[in-house]
Amino acid sequence: MSVASSDVPHPQFAACVAAETETVEAILGRHHDIDATSGLSPMQLRRVLLFVDQNLDDDLSLATLAAVAGLSPSHFARRFKAALGEAPHRYVLTRRVNGAKRLLLETEIPLAEVAAAAGFSSQAHLTGIFGRAVGMPPGAYRTRRNQCRAFLMAGGAKENFNKAA
Repeated sequence: MSVASSDVPHPQFAACVAAETETVEAILGRHHDIDATSGLSPMQLRRVLLFVDQNLDDDLSLATLAAVAGLSPSHFARRFKAALGEAPHRYVLTRRVNGAKRLLLETEIPLAEVAAAAGFSSQAHLTGIFGRAVGMPPGAYRTRRNQCRAFLMAGGAKENFNKAA
């Protein structure tokens, strides 16, 4: 099956997707000097962060994450915050927003399905959390993505998109 040229993502658009989302490796890179005596060990942190990203639509309660790290919930919460500087629940919400961004940028699935796949309880929950984190609701974010894609396909440069918009 051949792919239509309009289905192939523009290289600059692929760069936009990468710039809008953050990988676990980037997070770990920012926290490469973790002090395991006050925070999680590098292995525990990597295991928990990867678990979160691979299970966004599942139960990511404090007890679940603590079990992944092999610690009690209260001990895990303290060590996680010492390692990353934020509470586990805040981190999970941030990663769910990151997952929603990726789905909004890369797919056309309905917002209710984006919400479910990213682990939000409803489309309204996604809209509230996403809007506070990103500064616009998910639908507007997707619309902006479509405008960016059209601009790039018309020969515009990513750096000039905000000036043209």
